[in-house]
Amino acid sequence: MTKENFNSGCRQDSKRNPYKVFHSVDESIREKIHVVLVRPENPLNVGAAARALGNMGLRGKFCIVGAKDIITADAERMSKHAKPRLLGALHFEDLPSCLKDLEPEKTGLAVGATARVGSAQRPHPVQVREAMTDGVNKLRSETITSLTLVFGPESSGLNNEEIASCDWVVTIPSSPDYRSLNLAQSILIFGYEVHLNLLQKWEPFKAPVRSQKERLILHLHQLAEKVGFVLPGDPYKMKPRLENIFSHLPNHVNDVKTLHGFIEQIVRTVETGKVEYKGRYRHKAEPPAHPPLEC
Repeated sequence: MTKENFNSGCRQDSKRNPYKVFHSVDESIREKIHVVLVRPENPLNVGAAARALGNMGLRGKFCIVGAKDIITADAERMSKHAKPRLLGALHFEDLPSCLKDLEPEKTGLAVGATARVGSAQRPHPVQVREAMTDGVNKLRSETITSLTLVFGPESSGLNNEEIASCDWVVTIPSSPDYRSLNLAQSILIFGYEVHLNLLQKWEPFKAPVRSQKERLILHLHQLAEKVGFVLPGDPYKMKPRLENIFSHLPNHVNDVKTLHGFIEQIVRTVETGKVEYKGRYRHKAEPPAHPPLEC
């Protein structure tokens, strides 16, 4: 399905729709948000998922990993007016090959949806509202080029290897008495949070200067790399975990220059292999030179 056909279908649906249509400030961002279903099990859910994408205006690629025969007559019937989107789905053998196709330069952000809590093998998830707000802001500031939402099969969810392929792990804060959500409902909730953020005014996101909090987080990331806590390529996905922890910092930190100076001192010590005292501490830390003995 071509982009022109898809946009044409959207215009026709809007003419049939008697309800008011709300437009976001930058519609082009919607085309950078992709959705991936990993081994879906129920054709009805897949059809409802395509419909949810249409409801929330997520116009990126719609991908299905495995389950080649999942698009059935039941799926088409459930998709309603989103049938062209359903039939235009892209199919992949596994999640890594799908993400590589969507993010060939690895400049995108892949978000894995889960209902499970974290463990030694799985990072602790962040809540969907916070994650989608951060993701949309990164798209607006062009920190990332795409946002990919990844959903696992209905019965088991994403496995540990699939979670490891994602940059962030995100959950919907449902009732602890019944954590499991329907696949299509989960996609609708994620899409709704994205849609709300895209309806916000553009002005708060146009400033090219990083905030105090963002500069501090960037500096802490650099420190983690210098001391070897984060390895090249981040194979263990430590950066997202650190970013989740650092995200709870206040937007304004009193005397933040002291923190930056502390981080810089650690970096200098690691790079030189010795403590280098700076400024007013130098004369106190270094022993005074003894005058030459008189014969």
